[in-house]
Order: sequence, then structure tokens, then C-alpha cells
Amino acid sequence: MIDIRYNPTTKTLEIQGMSSPEPEHYTGDYDGIFDGFYYNGTHSSEYHVSYIPDASDLWFAGTEYDVYDKEVAWRNGGYYYGNVAQKHVFQLKCFYEEITIEQREKIRKWLHRNTSGKLILDDKPFVYWNVRPTKRVDGQEYIDCGRYSGTFTLELTAYDPFGYLTRKSNSASDDDGAEQYCGIIDSSMMPAAPGTSTRDFMVYNPGTENCGMMIKLSGTANKPIRFFNNSNGTMCVISALPTGGVILDMNGDTGLVKIYTSGSPDNYSNGFAYHDYGMVRLNPNETYADVMYTAVQNGSVYTIAPSQFDVKEDMVGGYIQFNDPTTRNATITAVNTTNNTLTCTLGGSGTFKTSGKMRLSTMNNISIQEKNNDGNWVTPTGLTLTSIAIDYNPRLL
Repeated sequence: MIDIRYNPTTKTLEIQGMSSPEPEHYTGDYDGIFDGFYYNGTHSSEYHVSYIPDASDLWFAGTEYDVYDKEVAWRNGGYYYGNVAQKHVFQLKCFYEEITIEQREKIRKWLHRNTSGKLILDDKPFVYWNVRPTKRVDGQEYIDCGRYSGTFTLELTAYDPFGYLTRKSNSASDDDGAEQYCGIIDSSMMPAAPGTSTRDFMVYNPGTENCGMMIKLSGTANKPIRFFNNSNGTMCVISALPTGGVILDMNGDTGLVKIYTSGSPDNYSNGFAYHDYGMVRLNPNETYADVMYTAVQNGSVYTIAPSQFDVKEDMVGGYIQFNDPTTRNATITAVNTTNNTLTCTLGGSGTFKTSGKMRLSTMNNISIQEKNNDGNWVTPTGLTLTSIAIDYNPRLL
């Protein structure tokens, strides 16, 4: 059996085995709680394995990124071309106590170099990474009457460096840190999903990164149509829609375009003949909580002056929830950056207070448009949709 002690003087965790007189020190702040993790569908507790969070695990340190730029002799400074995220490497300091040789062999198979799967840390259950082992598992082991205890460091690498959120909103039972980290909103604040008659709608992306919007639709159109993100100018242009109840499926992350008969998504064929160009990208949305405001009513329109932040153009289409539960909610229809005010229309029912606290979440405003005979994009008149579905994978870095 090994002895695990926290030393408050040195702020280190000391692990000492029966055959090891010198403790092994894990530096970094530690709150006295050992954590577990899921890897490849199995929780570490099934093999009596726990890991010890260090300073890099206790918060989203993210991953390194490479910046592409260029300096030229005839220009002050230089040119910035962009950046790319590097792979994300996790090093989990693990230990196990009094396990059998059979259990030890199961650990070896579980962490075999040829395995891969999702990594979910107990203290961050709202996000997962796609990882695989990338270094030999080294450690110390102590044998006691046929049972084994020991420590080891597990290195897992996410070559896709992004962590993916497991949900897009919070329910009443969610209290796992997602709101504190990325400002994810309650399900009651989520914008309505588009319907077949919708030509303008909102999409909320709670991640910290830009992601692609996935579009599935069927119907008829006598002119080219496009999905246009008014928040960032990205678009997906469709030259035509397939007929006969066939679904057009466009993935904004992978660029894959396919068609299939409704109800048979696994039996599909190439759909690029219907896709002209482009994909819609979704901005990461921001949340501003507990912001003081004052408001003035002018008929059915309300002008709201928030404090604590500056009004921005991309707040149009955003959603406001007032802290007082008896008040109504609001959708932002216009902004005035000079006066730092928001023009809103109210939704819901109940009273409205002209001052108090509010919570604002920005949104991606998506328009469905058609190309008229003059080559301009306008509200569709010849588009009939029989089905439409929007999806996306919020991600963190």
C-alpha cells in the first residue's frame, strides 16, 4: 500500500510507497480531491486508477499556437497572416492502490498505444477531447502480498486540439462549471429552431471558437438560395434543391455535401451538384451577466442603456434575460454605438422594470435569401421548404 499525503508547507502532494523511502512530489496547488477520468468509454475508477490534478489541469490552459507573419524591409512592423493551434497534450499523473495482477493487465490493455477515444475529466464533464496515448507509460510500482500499488504518468494527445462541448445549453440540473467557463446559457434562453416558414433565425454558439453550421433541408426552389450569417458575413450558396423528398445535407465543419432519401441517412450519394460554394461559420457568442441597465419605452419598442460594457454591432439579434423573474425577456433589433444603447422588442409576459440587472447573450443572426433576376439577394418568394434542421458542434481551445 502507498501513503499519499498533502504537505501544506511545501504545497505539494507526497506519495510514498513501502519500498520507496523517498516520497515523490507533485508540485502545484491541490485541493485534496483526487479526480478520475473517462478514456475510450471506460472510467478510471473501474481499474482503481485516480489522477492528481496539477496547475495545468485545474484550468483550461488551452494549447500552444503558431503565428504566421512576415516582416519586410520597406514597412514598419510586419504582416499578420493568421495562427493555427498545435496539438493538445495531456499529462495525467495517476496512481492505483492494492490491485491484482489481473487488474493491472486490464490497465495495460486499456491504455495500449493502439487505442484511441474520448477523454472526459471528472472536473470538466461538459467537454471532451479526442485523444490517443502517445508515450510509454512509466512509473513506480510497489508489491505487497500479491497486490500492486503504484504511480504513473499517462500522456494523451489530442491531434484535433479542440475540446467539444457535450451540450449547447444548461438545464436546471447542470452545475458542473460550464457556465462559469464559457457562459453557456439556460435552455429557456435558447433561440427557437427554424421552421419550414422561417427565413431569419438565431443560432447560439457557446464555445470559445468559430465552428461550422450543419444544414439539412428539403423542398423546392426556382432560384439559387443562400444561408447568410449577418454576424460575420459567411454564407452557404445552394444552386438548386433536389426533388422528390430528398434531403440535402451540408456539413460546415468538414465541407461534406451529400443527398439521401428522407429516413435513410446512411444510404447517401455525393450532393456537390446542388452546392455552389461556401459554408456558414458561427461566431463564438458572448454572455454578459448581472449588468445594470436603465430603459425607456417608446410604444412597443424599448431603448435599453446597459452599464459595464460597450455596445457592439454584433449584438443585434442577441437575447436579454432580466434578473427579476417577474420581468419579460427581450430581443435586440438595433444598436447605437454612439449613445451606447440597445433597441429591443419584448417577449414573454409579465411586468417590465425600467431599471435593474440583466443578462445579455449575443447570437449569430442567419438569413435565408434567394437571388433575384437583378442578381441581388432578397427574401425568398419562390422557396418552399418541407423540412429544415440546423446543428453545430461547439468547441473550446
